[in-house]
Amino acid sequence: MPTTPYKMINGLSEVIGNYDAVILDLWGVVHDGVTPYPSSIPAMEALKKAGVPVALLSNAPRRSSVVTARMEDMGIARDLYGPAVASGEIAYAQLVARSDPWYAELGRKVLMVGPVRDMSMFEQQDVEIVKTIEDADWVLVTGPNDDHDPVSKYEDLLHALKSRDLPVLCPNPDREVIRGGERIICAGAIAGRYEELGGNVRWEGKPFASAYDFCLQAFDKGPDAKLLVVGDSISTDIAGSNNAGLDVVLVTGGIHAEELDAPRGTLPDKGKLDALLEATGRHITYAMGDFCW
Repeated sequence: MPTTPYKMINGLSEVIGNYDAVILDLWGVVHDGVTPYPSSIPAMEALKKAGVPVALLSNAPRRSSVVTARMEDMGIARDLYGPAVASGEIAYAQLVARSDPWYAELGRKVLMVGPVRDMSMFEQQDVEIVKTIEDADWVLVTGPNDDHDPVSKYEDLLHALKSRDLPVLCPNPDREVIRGGERIICAGAIAGRYEELGGNVRWEGKPFASAYDFCLQAFDKGPDAKLLVVGDSISTDIAGSNNAGLDVVLVTGGIHAEELDAPRGTLPDKGKLDALLEATGRHITYAMGDFCW
C-alpha cells in the first residue's frame, strides 16, 4: 500500500514556525460540544503568546455570534482568536442577500428541522416559519430535533419532502459528532439521506470552497500568508483543506479516534492512519493525537 507523506508531531510548537496563521476547527479539536479539551485553551494561549493569529472555522449551523458566546460560556476567552466563522453564518449571509440563484428562488415559508438553539438562523429575516410540509416553500435542516434521534426517524419526512421536491438548505455538512463523549448525528446525515433520495440540497460549510473563501476574507492575511489548518474530520476538515490547497494537521484523537484505535492524546499506528487516508483519497501534512502546543 502506498504511504501518504506526512509527519507525526506531538504538538504545534514543533512546526508553527513555518506558518503565519492558524485556522482552527472547533468541535473535536477545541471542545466536545460541552467542555474544552484540557490542552486546547493552553494551546490557544501559547499561539497568542507566540504572535500567531488564529481564526475559527466551524460547521456550526447557527450565527457566528452564538458560537463565540457559547465558547465564552465554556471559558474560552474571546481575545484568544480573531475571526470566528460558522457555517450557519455563511448560509445566513446568503439568505439575507438572496443574490445567489439557488437562494433567490426560495420562498418565504420555511419548515425547520433542528433544535431551538439554531433559531438564530432566522434573525432579521423576512420569513415565515411553518409547521407542515404542505405550507412550506423550502426546508432548513440544522440537525436532529433531539440529539439522540437516528436518521431513520426522519425517513417518512424526507420522502414527503421529496414528493413536493422541496429544496433543503443544510448549513452543517457533518454527518456525526461526539458530544460529551457520545456519538450523535448531525444535519449532514439527514440532508445526505435526502440527497440520496434525489432531493435538492444546498450545502454550506466545510469541505466546500465557499466556507474557506468566507473565512479567508474575514481573516484577510494576504495571498502570500502561509496558513495551517487544524481539524479532526477527514470528510470535512481534511477534504476542505485539500480542496483549498492548505497545509493541515489531523487531530487523530477526534472523530476518528475509535476507528484508529488511538485515544485522544496518543498517536495512532501509522499503518492504520495510512489505510484511512488511502481509503478516503485524502492527504495530510501532520498528524497529532490532540490539539496541543
